[in-house]
Amino acid sequence: MSYTWEPKWIKKRIRVSEGVEIETCYDISTGLMLCPLCVNVSRMCPSTTEPTNIIPENVPYFFSPEDIIYHMKVHTKAVEGKKLYIEVKEEEEVEEEEE
Repeated sequence: MSYTWEPKWIKKRIRVSEGVEIETCYDISTGLMLCPLCVNVSRMCPSTTEPTNIIPENVPYFFSPEDIIYHMKVHTKAVEGKKLYIEVKEEEEVEEEEE
């Protein structure tokens, strides 16, 4: 019997509320998720189909999106008085040129 854990992280978008989604690492074997502010999601789990088995150290794990949101709010309180930049991707609108 083995007591080791071999995670299988994939990149996954999780809807946390109306119109708000976060992209995080999701372990398909346990259902655990990582905070996207604590880890670099692009390095930790670059693919949505090919899992990676890296075990991050000193990083909290979460079972629900609500827990991640609460944790992310704590991040913003920790950086009060500092600027926090969040990348927002918007769909580009196609504008027709007037001739």
